[in-house]
Amino acid sequence: MNWKTIWKKVKLKLADRTVILIIALTDLILFATLTYMIEEHYTFFNSLYNTLCDLTFAHCDNNYGVLTKISSLTTIIGTWGALAFIAGQALEAFMQGGKKRMESEIMKMKDHYIIAGYGALGKTVGEVFQNQGVSYVVIDLNPKIVEKLNAQGVKAIEGDALEQDILKKAGVEKAKGIIASLGTDSNNVFLTLTAKELNPNITISTRAFTEGAINKLHRAGAELIVVPEIIGGLELARTLLNLEESHLENLISKSKIVDRKQSKKTIF
Repeated sequence: MNWKTIWKKVKLKLADRTVILIIALTDLILFATLTYMIEEHYTFFNSLYNTLCDLTFAHCDNNYGVLTKISSLTTIIGTWGALAFIAGQALEAFMQGGKKRMESEIMKMKDHYIIAGYGALGKTVGEVFQNQGVSYVVIDLNPKIVEKLNAQGVKAIEGDALEQDILKKAGVEKAKGIIASLGTDSNNVFLTLTAKELNPNITISTRAFTEGAINKLHRAGAELIVVPEIIGGLELARTLLNLEESHLENLISKSKIVDRKQSKKTIF
């Protein structure tokens, strides 16, 4: 596990981390200032002056006049502030460069799969793809999920899979298939229509929350439709009753689409 992964494992947001660091630094400065005041009997200003000099490794002299000390403090704070800003900009540029490299790698992909929605179903499919060495890209609205996947080396894009621009970033026009695992039947229908418009040859697999949505998904262009709740219930009953035969083979039925030229598969 590298340092990037360890850092991303921390649940606090960047803003929260920044606040904690500022509070810790302030406490450190106050503690050191009070130590100078108590042990060396310096005034508060001289104590703060020496503390900041110690923190920034600057050369300071207590014999300087007040204006000289103020000028020195201003120079110290301004210099380190500028360095911190430059470091922040460099880090941001590095992160943006990594994002652009990933987007460039995705655009070079072909015959890959796209997982739209990384909930329970999408995550399960992704884990199987990962174990089998299948190339895939994840699209999800949740930035935390995308950040975590990127830290694990998985190509993931933050955005709405219903938007054509996001699908194009995921390489839909050269993809082999798409797994539509969004949160509603209507979204999965719309995603199916959009993906087919961008790539008529793409294979679309999706889930249905209701049986009434199955025909709509077929007509939209989905080749494989799964209803996980029904599968789970039947398999759970089979396990409880110690039945030898699995229902899965019997749960596959054929459904014709409008033009009658191509059969579609539904797993109830």
